[in-house]
Amino acid sequence: MSGGRDLELQISALRKSSPWVNLWAATIPSTNSSSPMVARSPPACQCDDEDFNPQAKLSEIATMQFVRASGSYPGIIVPQVHAWDVTFSNPVGAPYVLMDVVYGRKLDDLVDKEKNLHGLDSMSEAQQLAVTKALAVLQSTLSAPVPFDKIGSITLDDKGGIILGPLFTIAQKNLGGPYKLETDELFKTLPESKCTPENFSELFQLLSSLIPHFIPPPSYVPLVLHHPDLALRNIFFNPIDDSKITGLIDWGGAQILPLMVTAKFPDDLHSTGWDPCEKPGIPCGYWKAVPHDWTSFGDTSKWPSVFRGLNTQIDLTVRASAMIKRYYLRQHFSACFAQDNHDRYGDYDLCRAMLFAHAPYYLKFHEILMDGWISLVHHAEWTDSRNTALIIGPNVYCSSVEKSVFDLNIFEKRFSRDDQDREKEDNTPEIT
Repeated sequence: MSGGRDLELQISALRKSSPWVNLWAATIPSTNSSSPMVARSPPACQCDDEDFNPQAKLSEIATMQFVRASGSYPGIIVPQVHAWDVTFSNPVGAPYVLMDVVYGRKLDDLVDKEKNLHGLDSMSEAQQLAVTKALAVLQSTLSAPVPFDKIGSITLDDKGGIILGPLFTIAQKNLGGPYKLETDELFKTLPESKCTPENFSELFQLLSSLIPHFIPPPSYVPLVLHHPDLALRNIFFNPIDDSKITGLIDWGGAQILPLMVTAKFPDDLHSTGWDPCEKPGIPCGYWKAVPHDWTSFGDTSKWPSVFRGLNTQIDLTVRASAMIKRYYLRQHFSACFAQDNHDRYGDYDLCRAMLFAHAPYYLKFHEILMDGWISLVHHAEWTDSRNTALIIGPNVYCSSVEKSVFDLNIFEKRFSRDDQDREKEDNTPEIT
């Protein structure tokens, strides 16, 4: 346990008779700090030593300490941690973390009752633009270089120092590591077949052949800190200025990852082909990391009829309009991210300026590999080019009568060879 005797006495006073302790919002007046603190313990579903991963919780604590102490993340305010115990043998009877209270306004609970929209969707256009820009600046700040050369999660050593440890997920799963950043590791992630669907072998071979084409460019692979749950529910805003963020919480599952893998839009900007209803013609609805771009209603006559109560039909076009607006807000997010990267880091790299435009194509491929053989079958519409040509590069689908793969990189190689040939000609001495 970390902290003084006075904190220990205050914590022990919080003990409950039941072993299922939940202290999500127990505020404690502090004698050592000018601001009150909050004691946080896992929810009831995790308050069992078989379900709770103490090393994952230590990683969350270490990450918050790293963000506060590193000086690399100006503008990102995280609560100071004063004490913790990740065992079940402490005075509380459950793991806990004692940290400062974060003040600010939460925007995820805003409601437009007339349109039945919530959070970002319920805001005015001016407020949406301001909040989206603030989220983009937050994402840009997180893309600062880190003093680590491997993929993993931040943790604490025996002396309380910051080190890189195994890779933890937001669900507290230990994925092992830390791992070296090597492109050869992609081959090792291809799953072995324990069940053989009819088209598994074909998909497996296709994915294997595509791996070299989906190795990201060098400017997409620097390691950065990734917050796995960047959403309004975890962000506090200035009560009178929606463009200013006053706090970011819930760092569980934070990871050190290549920049490209972290280029996921915040949850509040995400959209799927199933919301508000399944849209005809969508090739696949199983994407987790990549949003579906609703840009029009399409044929609404094919939409299902949905009712609230017996006689009140829900107008799905209201929700669909919000999804279309999210598409344009994502473009605004991408532009603001690029602008802040330029202003903050003096970044003139055009690839990074287009990060959120290009990353989805890498993320789609990455998601298929990491989700296992079931994902190969679910994503067959994308990977199996029966009646289409699979384009490797921006904008995935193209009609074709032949089954083929177009590698746009061949043009770059051809131009490179032409340049080299011209350079040789220029350097060839003239014979007189």
